[in-house]
Amino acid sequence: MSTYSRNSIDNLEKVDEFTKNSSNFLTNIESSEEKRLLKKIDLRIIPLDTVLYTLSFLDRVNIGNAKLANFERDINLTNDEYDWALGRFFLGYVIFDVPSNIALIKIKPSVWISTLMVVWGIIMTIMAFAKNFSELMVLRFLLGLFESGLFPGVIFYLTKWYKKSERNYRISLFFSGATIAGAFNGLLAYAITNLDGKFNLHGWQWLFIIDGVMTVFVALFSYFLVSDYAETASWLTEDEKKLAIDRLRHDGGHSHTTHFDKHQIVQAFKDTKIYIFMFVSQLLSTPPFILGCISCIVVAKFSDCYGVRSPYLLLCILVSIAGYAILVIPNASVAVKYTAVCIIGLGVFSTVPTTLTWLTDNLAGDSKRAVGTAMMISWGNIGGVISAQLYKPIDAPAYKTGHSIALSLSVVAVIITIIQYYLLKRTNKYKLENPEIFLKGSNRDATYLGDSHPSFIYSL
Repeated sequence: MSTYSRNSIDNLEKVDEFTKNSSNFLTNIESSEEKRLLKKIDLRIIPLDTVLYTLSFLDRVNIGNAKLANFERDINLTNDEYDWALGRFFLGYVIFDVPSNIALIKIKPSVWISTLMVVWGIIMTIMAFAKNFSELMVLRFLLGLFESGLFPGVIFYLTKWYKKSERNYRISLFFSGATIAGAFNGLLAYAITNLDGKFNLHGWQWLFIIDGVMTVFVALFSYFLVSDYAETASWLTEDEKKLAIDRLRHDGGHSHTTHFDKHQIVQAFKDTKIYIFMFVSQLLSTPPFILGCISCIVVAKFSDCYGVRSPYLLLCILVSIAGYAILVIPNASVAVKYTAVCIIGLGVFSTVPTTLTWLTDNLAGDSKRAVGTAMMISWGNIGGVISAQLYKPIDAPAYKTGHSIALSLSVVAVIITIIQYYLLKRTNKYKLENPEIFLKGSNRDATYLGDSHPSFIYSL
Protein backbone atom coordinates (compact mmCIF):
# COMPACT_ATOMS: atom_id res chain seq x y z
CA MET A 1 0.00 0.00 0.00
CA SER A 2 1.34 3.47 -0.92
CA THR A 3 2.24 6.07 1.67
CA TYR A 4 -0.48 8.37 0.34
CA SER A 5 -3.12 5.63 0.68
CA ARG A 6 -2.06 4.79 4.25
CA ASN A 7 -2.16 8.48 5.17
CA SER A 8 -5.61 8.82 3.62
CA ILE A 9 -6.98 5.91 5.64
CA ASP A 10 -5.40 7.27 8.82
CA ASN A 11 -6.86 10.70 8.16
CA LEU A 12 -10.31 9.28 7.51
CA GLU A 13 -10.19 7.27 10.72
CA LYS A 14 -9.17 10.39 12.63
CA VAL A 15 -12.01 12.36 11.05
CA ASP A 16 -14.50 9.68 12.10
CA GLU A 17 -13.15 9.78 15.64
CA PHE A 18 -13.23 13.56 15.83
CA THR A 19 -16.71 13.76 14.36
CA LYS A 20 -18.05 11.31 16.91
CA ASN A 21 -16.44 13.17 19.80
CA SER A 22 -17.22 16.78 18.92
CA SER A 23 -19.27 19.67 17.64
CA ASN A 24 -22.82 18.45 17.10
CA PHE A 25 -24.47 20.08 20.07
CA LEU A 26 -27.93 18.75 19.17
CA THR A 27 -26.96 15.42 20.72
CA ASN A 28 -25.22 16.94 23.74
CA ILE A 29 -26.81 15.91 27.02
CA GLU A 30 -25.81 17.87 30.11
CA SER A 31 -25.01 16.00 33.28
CA SER A 32 -26.42 17.16 36.60
CA GLU A 33 -22.94 18.38 37.54
CA GLU A 34 -22.71 20.41 34.36
CA LYS A 35 -26.13 21.98 34.97
CA ARG A 36 -25.08 23.06 38.45
CA LEU A 37 -21.85 24.46 37.06
CA LEU A 38 -23.73 26.36 34.37
CA LYS A 39 -26.02 28.02 36.93
CA LYS A 40 -22.99 29.01 38.96
CA ILE A 41 -21.30 30.52 35.90
CA ASP A 42 -24.48 32.34 34.91
CA LEU A 43 -24.76 34.05 38.28
CA ARG A 44 -21.15 35.25 38.21
CA ILE A 45 -20.77 36.18 34.54
CA ILE A 46 -24.05 37.41 33.03
CA PRO A 47 -25.24 40.04 35.59
CA LEU A 48 -21.89 41.83 35.69
CA ASP A 49 -21.48 41.83 31.90
CA THR A 50 -25.02 43.17 31.56
CA VAL A 51 -24.27 46.02 33.98
CA LEU A 52 -21.12 46.92 32.04
CA TYR A 53 -22.95 46.97 28.73
CA THR A 54 -25.83 48.97 30.23
CA LEU A 55 -23.34 51.66 31.29
CA SER A 56 -21.83 51.56 27.81
CA PHE A 57 -25.25 52.08 26.27
CA LEU A 58 -26.10 54.97 28.60
CA ASP A 59 -22.82 56.72 27.82
CA ARG A 60 -23.40 56.21 24.10
CA VAL A 61 -26.93 57.67 23.92
CA ASN A 62 -26.87 60.38 26.58
CA ILE A 63 -25.96 62.98 23.96
CA GLY A 64 -29.58 62.69 22.79
CA ASN A 65 -30.83 63.56 26.26
CA ALA A 66 -28.25 66.37 26.44
CA LYS A 67 -29.78 67.80 23.28
CA LEU A 68 -33.15 68.00 25.03
CA ALA A 69 -31.39 69.95 27.81
CA ASN A 70 -30.23 72.65 25.33
CA PHE A 71 -26.79 71.16 24.76
CA GLU A 72 -26.77 72.37 21.12
CA ARG A 73 -27.68 75.92 22.05
CA ASP A 74 -25.15 76.24 24.86
CA ILE A 75 -22.12 75.30 22.72
CA ASN A 76 -23.51 76.83 19.52
CA LEU A 77 -24.02 73.68 17.44
CA THR A 78 -25.98 73.61 14.18
CA ASN A 79 -28.18 70.63 13.32
CA ASP A 80 -25.60 69.37 10.83
CA GLU A 81 -22.79 69.68 13.37
CA TYR A 82 -24.81 67.69 15.89
CA ASP A 83 -25.38 64.94 13.29
CA TRP A 84 -21.65 64.84 12.52
CA ALA A 85 -20.88 64.51 16.23
CA LEU A 86 -23.21 61.51 16.40
CA GLY A 87 -21.51 59.84 13.46
CA ARG A 88 -17.96 60.58 14.64
CA PHE A 89 -18.56 58.40 17.71
CA PHE A 90 -19.11 55.32 15.54
CA LEU A 91 -15.98 56.03 13.52
CA GLY A 92 -13.99 55.23 16.66
CA TYR A 93 -15.93 51.97 16.96
CA VAL A 94 -15.09 50.94 13.41
CA ILE A 95 -11.37 51.63 13.84
CA PHE A 96 -10.69 50.00 17.21
CA ASP A 97 -12.99 46.94 17.42
CA VAL A 98 -10.52 44.51 15.84
CA PRO A 99 -7.31 45.79 17.52
CA SER A 100 -9.10 45.73 20.87
CA ASN A 101 -10.09 42.08 20.54
CA ILE A 102 -6.59 41.14 19.42
CA ALA A 103 -5.29 42.78 22.61
CA LEU A 104 -7.91 40.88 24.62
CA ILE A 105 -6.42 37.57 23.48
CA LYS A 106 -3.19 38.41 25.28
CA ILE A 107 -4.42 40.66 28.13
CA LYS A 108 -6.71 39.50 30.94
CA PRO A 109 -10.36 40.56 30.42
CA SER A 110 -10.48 41.97 33.96
CA VAL A 111 -7.58 44.29 33.09
CA TRP A 112 -8.37 45.18 29.48
CA ILE A 113 -12.14 45.72 29.74
CA SER A 114 -11.90 47.59 33.03
CA THR A 115 -9.15 49.86 31.70
CA LEU A 116 -11.20 50.71 28.63
CA MET A 117 -14.11 51.63 30.89
CA VAL A 118 -11.98 53.87 33.11
CA VAL A 119 -10.66 55.76 30.08
CA TRP A 120 -14.02 56.24 28.36
CA GLY A 121 -15.61 57.23 31.69
CA ILE A 122 -12.99 59.97 32.06
CA ILE A 123 -13.60 61.11 28.48
CA MET A 124 -17.35 61.23 29.14
CA THR A 125 -16.76 63.40 32.20
CA ILE A 126 -14.49 65.76 30.24
CA MET A 127 -17.19 66.09 27.59
CA ALA A 128 -19.20 68.10 30.10
CA PHE A 129 -16.73 70.94 29.57
CA ALA A 130 -16.65 70.92 25.75
CA LYS A 131 -16.89 74.51 24.52
CA ASN A 132 -17.38 74.10 20.76
CA PHE A 133 -17.90 71.76 17.83
CA SER A 134 -14.19 70.95 17.37
CA GLU A 135 -13.72 69.87 20.98
CA LEU A 136 -16.92 67.83 20.87
CA MET A 137 -15.81 66.01 17.70
CA VAL A 138 -12.48 65.01 19.25
CA LEU A 139 -14.10 63.81 22.48
CA ARG A 140 -16.86 61.88 20.68
CA PHE A 141 -14.26 60.13 18.53
CA LEU A 142 -12.17 59.17 21.58
CA LEU A 143 -15.29 58.02 23.42
CA GLY A 144 -16.19 55.67 20.57
CA LEU A 145 -12.58 54.51 20.26
CA PHE A 146 -12.29 53.30 23.85
CA GLU A 147 -15.89 52.21 24.30
CA SER A 148 -15.70 50.09 21.15
CA GLY A 149 -13.77 47.29 22.85
CA LEU A 150 -16.50 46.38 25.34
CA PHE A 151 -19.16 44.81 23.10
CA PRO A 152 -16.95 42.59 20.87
CA GLY A 153 -14.76 41.87 23.90
CA VAL A 154 -17.64 40.55 25.97
CA ILE A 155 -18.99 38.51 23.05
CA PHE A 156 -15.60 36.80 22.71
CA TYR A 157 -15.32 36.52 26.51
CA LEU A 158 -18.63 34.64 26.69
CA THR A 159 -17.35 32.05 24.21
CA LYS A 160 -14.65 31.25 26.78
CA TRP A 161 -17.32 30.21 29.28
CA TYR A 162 -20.22 28.78 27.25
CA LYS A 163 -20.69 26.05 24.66
CA LYS A 164 -22.25 26.70 21.27
CA SER A 165 -25.64 25.42 22.43
CA GLU A 166 -25.64 27.89 25.33
CA ARG A 167 -24.35 31.08 23.72
CA ASN A 168 -27.34 32.62 21.99
CA TYR A 169 -29.40 32.75 25.18
CA ARG A 170 -26.51 34.26 27.20
CA ILE A 171 -25.58 36.77 24.49
CA SER A 172 -29.24 37.77 24.31
CA LEU A 173 -29.42 38.28 28.08
CA PHE A 174 -26.32 40.44 27.96
CA PHE A 175 -27.50 42.35 24.89
CA SER A 176 -30.89 42.98 26.49
CA GLY A 177 -29.11 45.24 28.96
CA ALA A 178 -29.37 47.91 26.26
CA THR A 179 -33.15 47.51 26.27
CA ILE A 180 -33.30 47.87 30.04
CA ALA A 181 -31.10 50.96 29.81
CA GLY A 182 -33.31 52.38 27.09
CA ALA A 183 -36.40 51.86 29.20
CA PHE A 184 -35.09 53.90 32.13
CA ASN A 185 -32.65 56.17 30.32
CA GLY A 186 -35.17 58.95 29.82
CA LEU A 187 -36.27 58.96 33.45
CA LEU A 188 -32.68 58.95 34.73
CA ALA A 189 -31.67 61.72 32.35
CA TYR A 190 -34.70 63.79 33.38
CA ALA A 191 -33.76 63.50 37.04
CA ILE A 192 -30.12 64.42 36.39
CA THR A 193 -30.81 67.37 34.08
CA ASN A 194 -33.04 68.85 36.78
CA LEU A 195 -29.76 69.69 38.55
CA ASP A 196 -29.48 72.54 36.04
CA GLY A 197 -27.88 75.56 37.72
CA LYS A 198 -26.26 73.67 40.60
CA PHE A 199 -22.65 74.88 41.00
CA ASN A 200 -23.20 76.96 37.86
CA LEU A 201 -23.38 73.87 35.65
CA HIS A 202 -25.97 73.18 32.97
CA GLY A 203 -28.22 70.13 33.21
CA TRP A 204 -26.49 68.45 30.25
CA GLN A 205 -23.14 68.95 31.97
CA TRP A 206 -24.42 67.14 35.04
CA LEU A 207 -25.61 64.35 32.75
CA PHE A 208 -22.16 63.80 31.26
CA ILE A 209 -20.41 64.15 34.63
CA ILE A 210 -22.63 61.71 36.53
CA ASP A 211 -22.66 59.13 33.73
CA GLY A 212 -18.87 59.38 33.39
CA VAL A 213 -18.11 59.17 37.12
CA MET A 214 -20.53 56.26 37.51
CA THR A 215 -18.72 54.38 34.72
CA VAL A 216 -15.30 54.95 36.31
CA PHE A 217 -16.64 53.86 39.71
CA VAL A 218 -18.02 50.58 38.38
CA ALA A 219 -14.89 50.00 36.25
CA LEU A 220 -12.63 50.20 39.30
CA PHE A 221 -14.65 47.45 40.97
CA SER A 222 -14.70 45.38 37.77
CA TYR A 223 -10.92 44.95 38.00
CA PHE A 224 -11.68 42.63 40.91
CA LEU A 225 -15.13 41.35 39.95
CA VAL A 226 -14.55 40.21 36.35
CA SER A 227 -13.47 36.56 36.33
CA ASP A 228 -10.94 36.02 33.57
CA TYR A 229 -11.23 32.33 32.71
CA ALA A 230 -12.42 29.13 34.35
CA GLU A 231 -8.92 27.88 35.14
CA THR A 232 -8.23 30.95 37.31
CA ALA A 233 -11.69 31.46 38.84
CA SER A 234 -11.35 31.38 42.64
CA TRP A 235 -15.10 30.72 43.03
CA LEU A 236 -14.85 27.36 41.24
CA THR A 237 -13.64 24.17 42.88
CA GLU A 238 -10.86 22.19 41.20
CA ASP A 239 -13.41 19.67 39.88
CA GLU A 240 -15.60 22.48 38.54
CA LYS A 241 -12.61 24.10 36.82
CA LYS A 242 -11.76 20.82 35.13
CA LEU A 243 -15.36 20.32 34.03
CA ALA A 244 -15.61 23.89 32.73
CA ILE A 245 -12.44 23.46 30.67
CA ASP A 246 -13.22 19.94 29.44
CA ARG A 247 -16.72 20.74 28.25
CA LEU A 248 -15.46 23.60 26.08
CA ARG A 249 -12.64 21.44 24.74
CA HIS A 250 -15.13 18.72 23.88
CA ASP A 251 -17.54 21.23 22.33
CA GLY A 252 -14.77 22.66 20.13
CA GLY A 253 -13.59 19.24 19.07
CA HIS A 254 -10.32 18.91 17.20
CA SER A 255 -10.28 22.62 16.37
CA HIS A 256 -10.24 23.77 20.02
CA THR A 257 -7.30 26.12 20.67
CA THR A 258 -6.72 28.72 23.36
CA HIS A 259 -3.29 30.15 22.54
CA PHE A 260 -2.49 33.30 20.59
CA ASP A 261 -2.09 32.33 16.94
CA LYS A 262 -1.10 34.82 14.24
CA HIS A 263 -2.16 32.35 11.56
CA GLN A 264 -5.72 32.33 12.91
CA ILE A 265 -5.82 36.13 12.74
CA VAL A 266 -4.80 35.99 9.08
CA GLN A 267 -7.42 33.28 8.50
CA ALA A 268 -10.10 35.53 9.98
CA PHE A 269 -9.37 38.27 7.43
CA LYS A 270 -9.44 35.69 4.61
CA ASP A 271 -12.64 33.91 5.68
CA THR A 272 -15.54 34.65 3.32
CA LYS A 273 -18.24 33.66 5.82
CA ILE A 274 -17.11 36.38 8.25
CA TYR A 275 -17.63 39.02 5.57
CA ILE A 276 -21.10 37.65 4.82
CA PHE A 277 -22.01 37.91 8.51
CA MET A 278 -20.57 41.45 8.52
CA PHE A 279 -22.90 42.52 5.74
CA VAL A 280 -25.93 40.93 7.44
CA SER A 281 -25.00 42.82 10.65
CA GLN A 282 -24.59 46.09 8.76
CA LEU A 283 -27.93 45.77 6.98
CA LEU A 284 -29.74 45.22 10.29
CA SER A 285 -28.28 48.10 12.35
CA THR A 286 -31.25 49.84 14.03
CA PRO A 287 -32.04 51.25 17.46
CA PRO A 288 -33.28 48.79 20.09
CA PHE A 289 -36.91 48.63 21.10
CA ILE A 290 -38.53 47.60 24.35
CA LEU A 291 -40.52 44.69 22.94
CA GLY A 292 -37.30 43.42 21.40
CA CYS A 293 -36.16 42.32 24.86
CA ILE A 294 -38.94 39.73 25.05
CA SER A 295 -38.49 38.40 21.53
CA CYS A 296 -34.72 38.41 21.99
CA ILE A 297 -34.86 35.96 24.90
CA VAL A 298 -37.60 33.77 23.38
CA VAL A 299 -35.85 33.45 20.02
CA ALA A 300 -32.53 32.70 21.72
CA LYS A 301 -34.08 29.97 23.85
CA PHE A 302 -35.60 28.21 20.85
CA SER A 303 -32.46 28.70 18.78
CA ASP A 304 -30.25 27.12 21.45
CA CYS A 305 -32.77 24.36 22.11
CA TYR A 306 -32.96 23.24 18.48
CA GLY A 307 -29.35 24.09 17.61
CA VAL A 308 -30.06 26.15 14.49
CA ARG A 309 -29.67 29.88 13.82
CA SER A 310 -30.63 30.77 10.25
CA PRO A 311 -34.38 29.91 10.39
CA TYR A 312 -34.86 32.15 13.43
CA LEU A 313 -32.73 34.90 11.93
CA LEU A 314 -34.78 34.84 8.73
CA LEU A 315 -38.04 34.92 10.69
CA CYS A 316 -36.89 37.95 12.67
CA ILE A 317 -35.80 39.82 9.56
CA LEU A 318 -39.12 39.10 7.85
CA VAL A 319 -41.00 40.44 10.89
CA SER A 320 -38.94 43.65 10.80
CA ILE A 321 -39.59 43.96 7.05
CA ALA A 322 -43.34 43.86 7.78
CA GLY A 323 -42.89 46.68 10.29
CA TYR A 324 -40.89 48.89 7.94
CA ALA A 325 -43.38 48.22 5.13
CA ILE A 326 -46.10 49.69 7.35
CA LEU A 327 -43.97 52.70 8.28
CA VAL A 328 -43.49 53.76 4.64
CA ILE A 329 -47.25 53.78 3.97
CA PRO A 330 -48.17 57.40 3.13
CA ASN A 331 -50.43 59.21 5.61
CA ALA A 332 -50.51 56.31 8.07
CA SER A 333 -52.01 57.25 11.43
CA VAL A 334 -49.94 57.63 14.58
CA ALA A 335 -51.48 54.45 16.00
CA VAL A 336 -50.50 52.47 12.90
CA LYS A 337 -46.95 53.83 12.98
CA TYR A 338 -46.64 53.02 16.66
CA THR A 339 -47.75 49.45 15.93
CA ALA A 340 -45.19 49.24 13.13
CA VAL A 341 -42.38 50.34 15.47
CA CYS A 342 -43.41 47.62 17.92
CA ILE A 343 -43.32 45.03 15.12
CA ILE A 344 -39.85 46.19 14.08
CA GLY A 345 -38.68 45.89 17.68
CA LEU A 346 -39.99 42.35 17.90
CA GLY A 347 -38.11 41.37 14.78
CA VAL A 348 -34.89 43.32 14.50
CA PHE A 349 -33.69 43.25 18.11
CA SER A 350 -33.22 39.48 18.07
CA THR A 351 -31.15 39.55 14.90
CA VAL A 352 -28.04 40.97 16.58
CA PRO A 353 -27.37 38.24 19.19
CA THR A 354 -28.54 35.51 16.82
CA THR A 355 -26.19 36.66 14.04
CA LEU A 356 -23.30 37.04 16.49
CA THR A 357 -23.93 33.58 17.90
CA TRP A 358 -24.13 32.05 14.43
CA LEU A 359 -20.76 33.58 13.63
CA THR A 360 -19.02 32.47 16.85
CA ASP A 361 -20.46 28.95 16.42
CA ASN A 362 -18.67 28.70 13.08
CA LEU A 363 -15.23 30.02 14.01
CA ALA A 364 -12.64 27.77 15.67
CA GLY A 365 -9.68 28.97 17.68
CA ASP A 366 -9.59 31.87 20.11
CA SER A 367 -7.60 34.18 17.86
CA LYS A 368 -9.84 33.75 14.84
CA ARG A 369 -13.03 33.94 16.92
CA ALA A 370 -11.86 37.13 18.66
CA VAL A 371 -10.88 38.86 15.41
CA GLY A 372 -13.90 37.61 13.44
CA THR A 373 -16.33 38.83 16.11
CA ALA A 374 -14.65 42.24 16.24
CA MET A 375 -14.66 42.51 12.43
CA MET A 376 -18.39 41.92 12.33
CA ILE A 377 -19.23 44.38 15.12
CA SER A 378 -16.86 46.98 13.68
CA TRP A 379 -18.55 46.73 10.29
CA GLY A 380 -21.99 46.91 11.87
CA ASN A 381 -21.10 50.17 13.59
CA ILE A 382 -20.64 51.83 10.21
CA GLY A 383 -24.44 51.91 10.32
CA GLY A 384 -24.19 54.36 13.21
CA VAL A 385 -22.18 56.74 11.03
CA ILE A 386 -24.59 56.44 8.11
CA SER A 387 -27.90 56.47 10.04
CA ALA A 388 -27.18 59.94 11.46
CA GLN A 389 -27.21 61.19 7.86
CA LEU A 390 -30.29 59.19 6.80
CA TYR A 391 -32.63 60.14 9.65
CA LYS A 392 -32.39 63.92 9.50
CA PRO A 393 -34.68 66.36 11.36
CA ILE A 394 -35.76 67.82 8.02
CA ASP A 395 -37.43 64.46 7.16
CA ALA A 396 -39.44 64.38 10.40
CA PRO A 397 -41.93 63.06 11.28
CA ALA A 398 -42.28 60.55 8.42
CA TYR A 399 -38.56 59.82 7.88
CA LYS A 400 -39.56 58.22 4.60
CA THR A 401 -36.02 58.10 3.21
CA GLY A 402 -34.56 56.38 6.26
CA HIS A 403 -37.38 53.87 6.59
CA SER A 404 -37.31 53.04 2.87
CA ILE A 405 -33.58 52.39 2.94
CA ALA A 406 -33.93 50.25 6.09
CA LEU A 407 -36.69 48.24 4.40
CA SER A 408 -34.60 47.70 1.27
CA LEU A 409 -31.52 46.64 3.21
CA SER A 410 -33.57 44.21 5.30
CA VAL A 411 -34.70 42.51 2.09
CA VAL A 412 -31.06 42.27 1.02
CA ALA A 413 -30.25 40.79 4.45
CA VAL A 414 -32.76 37.99 3.82
CA ILE A 415 -31.04 37.14 0.55
CA ILE A 416 -27.57 37.18 2.10
CA THR A 417 -28.71 35.01 5.03
CA ILE A 418 -30.10 32.40 2.63
CA ILE A 419 -26.84 32.44 0.65
CA GLN A 420 -24.82 31.97 3.84
CA TYR A 421 -27.02 29.05 4.87
CA TYR A 422 -26.49 27.21 1.59
CA LEU A 423 -22.76 27.91 1.50
CA LEU A 424 -22.31 26.44 4.98
CA LYS A 425 -24.62 23.52 4.21
CA ARG A 426 -22.69 22.73 1.04
CA THR A 427 -19.36 22.86 2.88
CA ASN A 428 -20.70 20.48 5.55
CA LYS A 429 -21.72 18.07 2.79
CA TYR A 430 -18.24 18.18 1.24
CA LYS A 431 -16.62 17.61 4.64
CA LEU A 432 -18.69 14.48 5.24
CA GLU A 433 -18.44 13.09 1.70
CA ASN A 434 -14.76 13.78 0.98
CA PRO A 435 -12.84 14.84 4.12
CA GLU A 436 -9.50 14.07 2.42
CA ILE A 437 -9.79 17.27 0.40
CA PHE A 438 -9.66 19.36 3.57
CA LEU A 439 -6.77 17.38 5.07
CA LYS A 440 -4.66 17.15 1.93
CA GLY A 441 -1.42 19.08 2.12
CA SER A 442 -1.70 19.81 5.82
CA ASN A 443 1.48 18.74 7.58
CA ARG A 444 1.13 20.99 10.61
CA ASP A 445 -0.76 20.47 13.84
CA ALA A 446 -4.49 20.07 13.26
CA THR A 447 -5.22 23.39 14.98
CA TYR A 448 -3.74 24.99 11.85
CA LEU A 449 -6.95 24.05 10.01
CA GLY A 450 -9.33 25.40 12.67
CA ASP A 451 -12.93 25.35 11.45
CA SER A 452 -11.70 24.18 8.04
CA HIS A 453 -10.97 20.77 9.54
CA PRO A 454 -13.48 18.14 8.30
CA SER A 455 -14.42 17.27 11.89
CA PHE A 456 -15.77 20.79 12.39
CA ILE A 457 -19.38 20.83 11.18
CA TYR A 458 -20.77 24.31 10.62
CA SER A 459 -23.86 25.39 12.51
CA LEU A 460 -26.85 26.20 10.30
